[in-house]
Amino acid sequence: MRSPGEQLPARAVCLGAALQAIAVFPGKVLQASVLSEILLLVHNSTRMDINRSLLNSKDGYCLRLANGQGWHIIATEGVRSWVEKLTSIMELKWCVENGYPRIIFHKMDSGKEGYGKLIRSMEPRIPEGLPRSGWKAHDLMSHQLWSLNNGPGDGWRVQNLRSLQLWSHCDVPDVFFEVRAERSHSLDIIRMWQALFPIYQRAQESGGLPLHAALVKRNGTAILLAAPGGTGKSTCCRRFPSQWQPLCDDETLIVRDNQKRYLAHPFPTWSDYLRRRSERTWNVQQHLPLSAIFFIEQAETDEVVPIGQGEAAAFMNQSAMQVYRRNWRNLDCEELRPLKTKLFENACVLARVIPAFKLRVSQNGRFWEEMERVMV
Repeated sequence: MRSPGEQLPARAVCLGAALQAIAVFPGKVLQASVLSEILLLVHNSTRMDINRSLLNSKDGYCLRLANGQGWHIIATEGVRSWVEKLTSIMELKWCVENGYPRIIFHKMDSGKEGYGKLIRSMEPRIPEGLPRSGWKAHDLMSHQLWSLNNGPGDGWRVQNLRSLQLWSHCDVPDVFFEVRAERSHSLDIIRMWQALFPIYQRAQESGGLPLHAALVKRNGTAILLAAPGGTGKSTCCRRFPSQWQPLCDDETLIVRDNQKRYLAHPFPTWSDYLRRRSERTWNVQQHLPLSAIFFIEQAETDEVVPIGQGEAAAFMNQSAMQVYRRNWRNLDCEELRPLKTKLFENACVLARVIPAFKLRVSQNGRFWEEMERVMV
């Protein structure tokens, strides 16, 4: 750790300042002279403490996934208690820096939005120490796109996730979340839910995908029950006999390792915190080899119907979209196209490897016995 009086490297100062600057002027591009002034002001202000914490934090919380991916989750002053709650729900442990990409949370400055009206253009010059590729700001709420020294689809970009702003860069593995100052129980939980987006996205890039599905452990493997919200996942989990162990009942992250095996991680049921102020926690680092996926339908009698790879891929893609829609709903077509293409490709590969079924569930039947018949 640096001593209080020790100077930050110039690159760290510039990068932290630019993040603050672009956040102060959301959705607009900056004149070079104005940006230079902002960099100097930020360097000499109390925001230096935020930048030091933002860019040189060593301690945080570790998230390791079964495919070898991981994250080092860090909080700066102003959001520590919120991040502690997030990581406690996910049963993550405190650790020193571990070489994984970082998810860094810090408190967003408020009251500065009006300054953006003053700025309209930017000369094609980037201050020393910043990435040379294009800076891009993307506001998910208004479909507007702004860029600074824009390259071919690369560079820094900000995504406004309603209560969070997500900064990412094509050449930087770390991501930065700015957390708005407004606080309430519901808003805090929604932010936690949204904060999973880069975790899911990075897993998708390596062949995985999140599903709107319950995860149940049986004989050491993961069985998924997929369905839209309110159509039976949680009810089925409550009805299983003791040989079946539900690990989560809403979202499951599937990852693909370097041996092309699929493994499933249970993720929290955030709606329980919104509706019932639940105190339950989930061990999201726990994982099991995936053996089957069942798509729930309500019916008069219990029945399991095998489905072909094409229909299974469509169902898997639809289930994943139910997870992503809270973050993708306002992206424009140009940005959505490669994301949706990759998601569908992943679903098609998954459908070729993992058996899938329709699970027709009655109100009082023993549907799990039908599942057992096809899993022998």
